[in-house]
Amino acid sequence: MSRDVNRKLVIIESPAKAKSLKNYLGKGWDVVASYGHVRDLPLNRIGVNSETLEPAYTILPQKRTAVAKLRKVASGYKEIYLAADPDREGEAICWHIYKLLQGKDITFKRIRFNSITRDAIRAASLAASDIDMDLVDAQQARRVMDRLVGYKISPYLWRTVGKGLSAGRVQTVALRLIVEREQAINSFVPKEFWPVTAEFSQGDSAFQAKLFKYQGKRADGDKHSPGNKEKADSILATVREADWEIASVEEKLKTRKPLPPFITSSLQVAASGRLSMPPSVTMRIAQDLYEGFDIDGETTGLITYMRTDSVRIEPTVIEDCRSFIKESFGADQVASKPRRYRASGGAQDAHEAIRPTDVKRTPELMAGILDSRHMKLYAMIWKRFVATQMAESIIAETVVLLSGAEVVFKAAGQKMVTPGFSAVDPGQVKVTSEIPSLSKGAVDIQEASAEQKFTKPLSRYSEAALVSEMKKKAIGRPSTYVSIIATLKKRTYVVLKDKKLFPTEVGIVTTDLLVRLFPHLFDIGFTAELEELLDLVASGKKSYREAVSQLYTPLAASLEEAMRRLPEIKASMIKETSEKCPLCGKILLEKMGKFGKFLACSGFPSCRYTRPLGESSETSKSDVKCSKCGKNMLVRQGRYGRYLSCSDPKCGNTQPVPVGVKCPVENCTGELVERKSRKGKLFYSCSRYPDCEYAMWSKPVARECPRCGFPLLEERKKGVFCPSCKKKID
Repeated sequence: MSRDVNRKLVIIESPAKAKSLKNYLGKGWDVVASYGHVRDLPLNRIGVNSETLEPAYTILPQKRTAVAKLRKVASGYKEIYLAADPDREGEAICWHIYKLLQGKDITFKRIRFNSITRDAIRAASLAASDIDMDLVDAQQARRVMDRLVGYKISPYLWRTVGKGLSAGRVQTVALRLIVEREQAINSFVPKEFWPVTAEFSQGDSAFQAKLFKYQGKRADGDKHSPGNKEKADSILATVREADWEIASVEEKLKTRKPLPPFITSSLQVAASGRLSMPPSVTMRIAQDLYEGFDIDGETTGLITYMRTDSVRIEPTVIEDCRSFIKESFGADQVASKPRRYRASGGAQDAHEAIRPTDVKRTPELMAGILDSRHMKLYAMIWKRFVATQMAESIIAETVVLLSGAEVVFKAAGQKMVTPGFSAVDPGQVKVTSEIPSLSKGAVDIQEASAEQKFTKPLSRYSEAALVSEMKKKAIGRPSTYVSIIATLKKRTYVVLKDKKLFPTEVGIVTTDLLVRLFPHLFDIGFTAELEELLDLVASGKKSYREAVSQLYTPLAASLEEAMRRLPEIKASMIKETSEKCPLCGKILLEKMGKFGKFLACSGFPSCRYTRPLGESSETSKSDVKCSKCGKNMLVRQGRYGRYLSCSDPKCGNTQPVPVGVKCPVENCTGELVERKSRKGKLFYSCSRYPDCEYAMWSKPVARECPRCGFPLLEERKKGVFCPSCKKKID
């Protein structure tokens, strides 16, 4: 069947967006999805020429079917429009598609839009242009840099630390931040201080004040407060004996301006603090809001593109926002003039800040359309944007100084005078409690006390705090923050506990080794320089070759030196112990592996005995007999928990750890053993699985239920229960 030669084809990344674009563009347009990247560097080799530094791309194996379909669909069209995301990654996707589909008599055009709305899509189709090869080169340079570091240095880690580890140009620097923060915490020495407070009254008004000065010198905070109890007691004695008066009462009006609209990093930080959303969840929900929801029978994007570090807002959008504020809150609530924000150094200005696509779509109007998580994030974005064009908040701050003998106390309080933008976004302005109306003159002291405190180290990074620090130090870009943290967790370089990132032993050893061997490459300043260089490539001021060469030169030099020191480094990673192998009697060696330090027999490979460091050989033994050879089994700790391994290395048989409770299924001869689910959760199931499928989550107890006679009980947080009759058992 022949195709209308006047029809135009649009290729977009996501199938979720394809339907929206088809509706917006109307007749004469066809829309298909590429499902993301279709071409990349090969999976099983470096794919970069070491002399020319040129990449060798290949069609990804999982995308061959998609590419074949694209080629089939694209045949017969005279005009093809490429509509991937409006960033470097999207530009590169468009270029790769072009390289795969280019042919005679086909015109390729690039369309870019910052939001998925009817007006934005139609305007983008009319403003179609060529692919920006400067942006493509910037993306290629980043990809090649990351590949060079990963493929050149990761094998070095396999030979020295453990298999399965990886190094990354940005990933390792992010890990360095976490490790150095941990080292600072461990080396921190707390300093004692004794802040002094007092209760005063004037007439019927009572209030609290803090020690401010003593003998003319500052005496507040952790730096200036008394450093020991003796000093604090001496000051307290003076305070209690002195006659007190209010020396001054000063009231000032302070103006607070609203924060800039959200960018990727600030959105992740705010969502973490206010909504307890990890960055990965925040970006997933933001992606949904960007791609859109059904509104009046049409899929409409609710926010602009969410991967950006620009605070720029289009002038027409600012005017729409100011008109909305005037209509909704009154003319006096609009800022005196349009408020614009300046981007931080190194920020790209390819597209706008994160904002609602239509300010008139208030969170209240979206209540029946969005679920709770999407609603919370949308409301936060909407409020932050509207606040940018509202009047300032005005706060009255009162500061009272009290004097007696050689001592000065200070009391301070605040109250809101004019809410301004904080009426819409109260989370931006925090007002301390008020103090009563006071005047100069005598006051009575009611009580004075000092409390022992100690200075505290900096806290460990949360995921959002790490993103904020990476943004501050120009490490990575909005599109990479989440993936970098995910990689650190996947490689077990860090673990997340109590919402904080803790470096593992492997993470610390790997970081120390890489920073020692490749000091220039994994320097925080050098990484930031490379990001700036990539920005220059994106703006056409530097070439692809210049950017990649700036990384490759120190990489090659450092790698050559590291290989020369390989025997020395490998030897330094192994430590001889005084303990002997329980299987063959040879000395055990302390080694480092992917999951931390472990002990291994020096007789390897003839003896393959190993166990995690810190686990005694006695606790590793078991009375269980091997089902294959009949010898004793050893209890070992692996990636997925405990397991039994035959003590004879030639046998190699492994089994789950039994818990000493028979399977409760009638006529079953099995026993319950420890297992772990795909998500790593411990459970207990029959050793005869899959012949017997009995399983339970709670720890089994070898005791019959006194109520119903069920052959076992289960241990829960609130006590022991029967899994059959559900009753609690004393």
